[in-house]
This record gives sequence, structure tokens and C-alpha cells, in this order.
Amino acid sequence: MSDVKIGIYGGTFAPIHIGHIRSAFAFLTACQLDKLFIMPNFIPPHKTAITGDDPQSRLQMLKIAFSELPFYDDKIIISDFELRNAETSYTYKTLEHFKWISKDLTLLCGTDNFLTLEKWKNFERVFELATIAHIVRPNTFNESDEITAAKEKYIEKYNAKIVDVPMAPIDISSTELREKIKLGEDTSLYIPHNVRTYIDKYNMYR
Repeated sequence: MSDVKIGIYGGTFAPIHIGHIRSAFAFLTACQLDKLFIMPNFIPPHKTAITGDDPQSRLQMLKIAFSELPFYDDKIIISDFELRNAETSYTYKTLEHFKWISKDLTLLCGTDNFLTLEKWKNFERVFELATIAHIVRPNTFNESDEITAAKEKYIEKYNAKIVDVPMAPIDISSTELREKIKLGEDTSLYIPHNVRTYIDKYNMYR
């Protein structure tokens, strides 16, 4: 086991957009990561299935998006770990796998997930295995009382390690983008050109 500082950034990424990309770079920089593993869920817990894509296409879109940013090639790894497991993607299982690689793990969480950590399967194990990096979501750039209370509770009750990842919010969601794609609207401000080309080629989200 090494001391390499590893970041884990999981999600649906349906589709990958500029908010995800900026979050990855904010995470990489703020936490001074040696390696950042970005991985799409196979079946995300607490979410319904999304019509219009499949896990492998989401993996391919991630590879396309980050291949256009070669200056981080040595630090960012697009991982198919959760896809290869072909089961519900529980975070504690992913962290247990990566703990064999490094004892210094940091997990990226947006506000929505951060506030519901106690609903995750084996969430106390998640706190044991990794530092939680909280990145703000749109409209929550100023920390709310709810976020502050959650942080204090996690630290006091579970001995959690929590760090903040500052990033100016981007007011866009994958749900909104799928609707724009369905309607044939322009998404050039939010989705990398080559990713949108891939989406259109395979008629995704239509």
C-alpha cells in the first residue's frame, strides 16, 4: 500500500458536461491529488435508470471529454472499475478496492450527496475509508445552516474527515441537457463538441 494521494469521483455522467469537468479539476487542485479516478456507476443507488444510454457509452463519453485535456493525462484516469463489477455501485465497495492501492483516499461529494451520506449503504465504512471532499452545487455556494450542521454531525458522531472544494457554481444539470438534446437544441456551452458528436451519432437521449 502506498502513500499516493488518490481521488475518487463517481457519478452517472449522463451525459458528461462542463460542470463535471470543472468539478474534476477543482477537486484535483484543491486536494493536491496524485491520481484522480473518474468512474461512471453501473447502477447508481437511489436513482432510477436513465433512458437513452448505457454504461459503456457513458464511459466512452468520459474518455472523449478528458482526451481533449492532455495536460492532465498523467493524473486523470477514466476507470471502468464499477462497470466491470456489473452490479449496483456501492461507494464503500469501491473505496475498499482502492484502499489496497493507497491508504490516502479522498471521495468527491456534491451537496446533494453530502447531505444524504447517512442513507448510503455502509456509510460509516465510507467515513472510515476516505476523506470526504465537499464541492458546492449551484445555488449553494454560500454554506447553508443545513450543510454546516451535517458537517458538524459527521465529524462529531462518525469522526469523519471533511475538506471543502471551492468552485464557482454552474447552473446546469444532466437532466436539463438530456431534454435539450431530445429537442435538438444547442448544448455547445455545456457539452464538449466531440461528446455531442458522439451523442448525435448514436442518437442518444432522443
